Amino acid sequence: MTGPTVDFADGAVEGWSFVFSNDDIPSVPPAIKPNFAAICGSTKADKNTKRIALVIDFGNPAYAPKGEKVSKTIVQCVTTSKESQGIDVLGQVLKVRANSSGLICGLNGYPKKECGVEITTPAALIKK
Repeated sequence: MTGPTVDFADGAVEGWSFVFSNDDIPSVPPAIKPNFAAICGSTKADKNTKRIALVIDFGNPAYAPKGEKVSKTIVQCVTTSKESQGIDVLGQVLKVRANSSGLICGLNGYPKKECGVEITTPAALIKK
């Protein structure tokens, strides 16, 4: 993930994932690696737009907020205007919820309310 204010070139790949991380457990990229040829290979280029291969991974159910279900991973080729930035690309595919500082808090209503909250390490992520 490079971020919501990045100006991508045609042929870029962008991956977003809902993750858990701490000093012992690093964050992880989407489970499906963004691959431009695989995602956008059949979408023809034109001089007025750019194509972005987009993967949005809603994460591991082990750290889903209580009572919420993880959504299916989205894999899509987005054709957008030459001026579009990361937030615009996301907004073409799903609803984006951000806080007042611009931190992306939710995608398509997941999670419903929280925004970057601290949680205890899920037992499923602790290596034994």
